[in-house]
Amino acid sequence: MKTLFDRHNLLKLLLIVLSGLILYIFASNDAFLYKQPVGKVENVSVKSVSKTKDTFNNQDKITVQEVTFKILNGKYRNKIVKLRNTYSRSGGLDQEYKVGNQVFLTIKKHHGKVNSSISHYKRDVCLVMLLWLVIVLLYATMKLNGLKTLLSVAVNFVVFLIFVQLDVMLNLTHFFWLFAAAAFIFTILSLWLVIGVNKQWFVTCASVVSGTVIALLIGLIAMSVTNGKGVHYEALDYATQSPKQLFLAATVIGLLGTVMDAATDIVSTLFEMKRTDEKISEGQLFKSGMAVGRSIMGPLINVLLMIFFAETFTMAILYFKTGNSIAYTFEWTMALGIVQTLVSGIGVTLVIPCASFLSAKVLGGAQDVND
Repeated sequence: MKTLFDRHNLLKLLLIVLSGLILYIFASNDAFLYKQPVGKVENVSVKSVSKTKDTFNNQDKITVQEVTFKILNGKYRNKIVKLRNTYSRSGGLDQEYKVGNQVFLTIKKHHGKVNSSISHYKRDVCLVMLLWLVIVLLYATMKLNGLKTLLSVAVNFVVFLIFVQLDVMLNLTHFFWLFAAAAFIFTILSLWLVIGVNKQWFVTCASVVSGTVIALLIGLIAMSVTNGKGVHYEALDYATQSPKQLFLAATVIGLLGTVMDAATDIVSTLFEMKRTDEKISEGQLFKSGMAVGRSIMGPLINVLLMIFFAETFTMAILYFKTGNSIAYTFEWTMALGIVQTLVSGIGVTLVIPCASFLSAKVLGGAQDVND
């Protein structure tokens, strides 16, 4: 019997640790890949520290650093640059730099004089290591299925970027349907890569599409009947196109993810039940699906609320800190998120009977669930 620490598993562990170490060393020394100058902090000295207070009695501490950088790439490679960096204790729009940090610099030559400034922090080491950790955990817990899941995420990310670029290039007036089509493609590709093309894939896709469409229609009807009262689409950050359509596009993508989560749980459970007991009836499958749905509905909706709170937390704190009332803060920072959460909650509620019914119908008299 194989143990956790047999030669095969130890070799796998060694390769995983070695791959992480190689990635860390490479990402820490990849300045040559960038066209923009990259500087490494060689020395830091504090020049001044002062306390500030605004009209709302919010207190902060401002520190001025003199930071010495060594440029790691480009035509200014190995040059030493000294710059001032001002950061606050709150760290809202700035940050402290420490020895060993790497940053992107902006270097311009004007009338024979070289002017330098700090652009932003270089974060690729953190991103690479987080990605490595995700891949390792997926492989450790799900083996090849975990890698398939990661592949589906990567493919969907590429598809999303393609549709965003299409929106930018075409500059459409009615672009909601573009992202609705993207959401449909997300569904097809994600489930195909993870499940494969079979009965389970067909039932899951049908459940997700039906639950998403019905929930979105209900949301649109409700907003139409109430004339969108209290919903300030203009509160969207950096909206360069129709704010309402941007909001609906974001809503349908978020709704799709939530509905897909619930539908996948229910359908996969019922298909596994049919594999275990071929004699299980259509009625029993439907009741089991509803039971699974009821057990996941509460936690899933709570997850939606937690995500919503995380997205609006910082902006809500800013509004409160600047003397705004709870009602005003809610209206301008939380109302849109609450609407999206409610629509997603409706989608979860609807997909439970949809997925249960479709699975029961397809599996009721089926002999082979893998076709």
